[in-house]
Amino acid sequence: MSLSCVQTALRAGLFSLLKADGVLSGLLGPDRIFETPPRADAFPYLVLESMETRPLLTEIGEGMVHSLALSVFSRKLSRDEAAQAAGRAAEVLMTGPVSLTGNRLVNLTITSVLSRKLRGGRGYRASSSLRAVTEPLT
Repeated sequence: MSLSCVQTALRAGLFSLLKADGVLSGLLGPDRIFETPPRADAFPYLVLESMETRPLLTEIGEGMVHSLALSVFSRKLSRDEAAQAAGRAAEVLMTGPVSLTGNRLVNLTITSVLSRKLRGGRGYRASSSLRAVTEPLT
């Protein structure tokens, strides 16, 4: 399976799990999880900011390692809204079974958590960086 196919399967599995969580939907509002930032100024929202996929070893068929960053953007005056939603998203991904087409999730870890004020001081961004390892089903 190609790098892009594995990445697509992982992305679909992660988003399916996040969108199904009622607590996260309660924190963000309905339909507030995106692959790219929405054009409208509708805050808060969660977005997949980056995703990198590479072979775990030398052969693609031996597994893949994925680095990704999920961020929550908020216009609130404190970082609480963004941090709570980002924390819930990380908790959902760490505890829920992630279904992947043609692959199996071997490991998923949080590598860092960051929150910062947005440029211009008009809100906050809370990000979780994750590392996932997948392998093909045989």
